[in-house]
Amino acid sequence: MSVFIKSFYHKFFPARQLLIRQNGEVKHVVLAPWFQLLVALLILVTFTWLSISSFRVYTQTNKISDIEQSQINEQTLWQQKVNEQQALQATQLEQLAVLEQKQALLQSMIESLPASISKDVIKLDTDLDVPINENSNEFHEPLVDENLKDKQAQLVAPITFAARIANLDKHYEQSFNFLDNQISERHQAILAMVKGAGIESALEQHLILSDQTTAQGGPLDTFNETKIPSHFLAIVDKLLALNNLENFLTELPNTLPLAKAKYYISSNFGLRKDPMNSNHAFHKGIDLAGWHKTEIFAPADAVVLRAGRNGGYGNFIELEHKNGLVTRFGHLNKIKVKKGQQITKHDIIGLMGSTGRSTGTHLHYEVLLNGKQVNPLKITKALSRVW
Repeated sequence: MSVFIKSFYHKFFPARQLLIRQNGEVKHVVLAPWFQLLVALLILVTFTWLSISSFRVYTQTNKISDIEQSQINEQTLWQQKVNEQQALQATQLEQLAVLEQKQALLQSMIESLPASISKDVIKLDTDLDVPINENSNEFHEPLVDENLKDKQAQLVAPITFAARIANLDKHYEQSFNFLDNQISERHQAILAMVKGAGIESALEQHLILSDQTTAQGGPLDTFNETKIPSHFLAIVDKLLALNNLENFLTELPNTLPLAKAKYYISSNFGLRKDPMNSNHAFHKGIDLAGWHKTEIFAPADAVVLRAGRNGGYGNFIELEHKNGLVTRFGHLNKIKVKKGQQITKHDIIGLMGSTGRSTGTHLHYEVLLNGKQVNPLKITKALSRVW
């Protein structure tokens, strides 16, 4: 081995002379083999050091670039998460706005239900959850122990916001459908009563008058109908129509004008034998017999058309109600109202007697619809089924 090294050494690093010319003189410098070897080693070491340094710089530069790119990627990904979270929040807010309008509408409908429909049949669920970070402008990654989070997730399965929205939406759908059924049933019952009592024309007049413009007002408090399904609004219209029918009922003479325990029916409506001459006659009202001076009250709000003596009626009162209805009261002992007087339901208008063409103490009671007598019992019996 040493022979090889010596051979290599003498072959590549023999003694060399350098000729240097300076100022006309020529000088020579002998380069010893050891000096050549030393210079070669220095050059090799320098080259190696530069190569290694360059490689390290290149490697570090790549690492820095990779780190920067990784950070950019993470930032981009995080920004996507922020955008997704903001979009989710906006969606949740919109869903909450819809639910709030549904709840407000349902609450208003419950408060507007007529007395014939119980308000206790609908239960409101007011637990509207606030969406994630509703009042925050930034989305922050939660600092939680992932292992702990996984363990908790295994123990308790939380109800998601979407699930709560779905449950509440289903609840409102069921509530509105239930109200729809209740309103429809009540509506049909009233229409059946109107038909059974033969007072369809009175209802027609009521509907015409209710459509006319009247003085109304108050603070504006509306619903955002763009956030309420159209079939819910249709149910609201049904409720408004039902309340109109309920108002119609209150305008009718829906009771007989005497306290129930203070009379009995002594003669019905229609054909009978006249009590004076026993001939066949048509009785245009009903006779309600009772004690002398029994109080008689108005069966509905009205205006007094006539009050005084009226032939065979004796002491007589005629009341004009709404929707073409008129009531008459005959054979009174005493009249307690005057022509043109405004009276309300259950106001005392007179006392029972036996004046005029009468054989005993009683009240002759008539109901007219658009000038034609109708059976008072038919109306009161029909109305009793919907009150």
